[in-house]
Amino acid sequence: MKQRILLGMSGGTDSSVAAILLLEQGYEVIGITFRFWEEGENFHLQDAVKLAGQLGIQHVTYDAREVFRANVVQYFMDEYLSGRTPFPCVKCNNELKWKLILEEADRLGCDKVAMGHYVNIIQEDNHYFVTEGKDPEKDQSFFLWGLTQAQLSRIVFPLGQFHKTDVRAMAAVRGYKKVSEKKDSLGACFCSGDYRPFLKKQLAEPDKYIYPGNFMDEEGNVLGTHDGFPLYTVGQRRGLIHLNRKVFVKEIRPETNDVVLAPLRSMYKTEFLIRDVNVVDKSLFSSEFDVLCRIRYRKQNTLSRVVFLENRTARVELSEPLESIAPGQTAVFYRDGRILGGGFIS
Repeated sequence: MKQRILLGMSGGTDSSVAAILLLEQGYEVIGITFRFWEEGENFHLQDAVKLAGQLGIQHVTYDAREVFRANVVQYFMDEYLSGRTPFPCVKCNNELKWKLILEEADRLGCDKVAMGHYVNIIQEDNHYFVTEGKDPEKDQSFFLWGLTQAQLSRIVFPLGQFHKTDVRAMAAVRGYKKVSEKKDSLGACFCSGDYRPFLKKQLAEPDKYIYPGNFMDEEGNVLGTHDGFPLYTVGQRRGLIHLNRKVFVKEIRPETNDVVLAPLRSMYKTEFLIRDVNVVDKSLFSSEFDVLCRIRYRKQNTLSRVVFLENRTARVELSEPLESIAPGQTAVFYRDGRILGGGFIS
């Protein structure tokens, strides 16, 4: 009897090829497309439904627009209004997307779930680990530190051992030329460009939250005025104020509507706190600087150690200073290509 698997189908190249590969591997595949955010006609949904028909597999549509707006878009707005820099894709992965697909898998009698991510899962010493995908340019492990052991035990990633060029070629050689030529999506699905116009548009009373305030230096001196603290992020260098020196946003103070500017030398830290921590197993961490901490997608791998505190918080100590560590973003811990866990920077 074939093992039944529920595949998230976005209508793009990756999930489409994942469906083809899973069928070739002998699974009974059911496709599911989540409607998270739509402006205008949903061509991605149409493409997913069409491909499912061509492959002869069952397809279901799940309208999650209301819960997505309440949980992810509202979080996105609240973070900027609190002076932090949100990471909506991780929020969605941690608290919405995987939860929903696993619930639907149970409803449909599916043992496993799958998505077209460029990552792998391995099992070692009774633990499941997300590991980096073969294609370093497409690796998506950074976004998946929030997956639990129970979730990982049911997840399949068919594309983890391939490069994106291989995936496109596989679609073309199997006769799915249109699938092979689809463009990659960039940025958050609801806000792929500058977040500022989106934020203003979504706020019922933007002037209540976004209004002029002061640029300050580290000593508290006023340097000039800005358009409202939610329009700035820690580490930002462009679009600030004209001075005879380079300055960056060091701190955002929502309570006073002040934005603190500082030279690059002041942007470095050797430790920071994280919240909502999720790790494979705390015993995998030691008192040595023996895990790589990454605070940006594919950037800044720094040897670190993690000190676990109360209430799913931890202190991250760095072996060398890092600049522009932005509250609201995430820190992800790797060892030998395996994700050990992560958390939101606080």
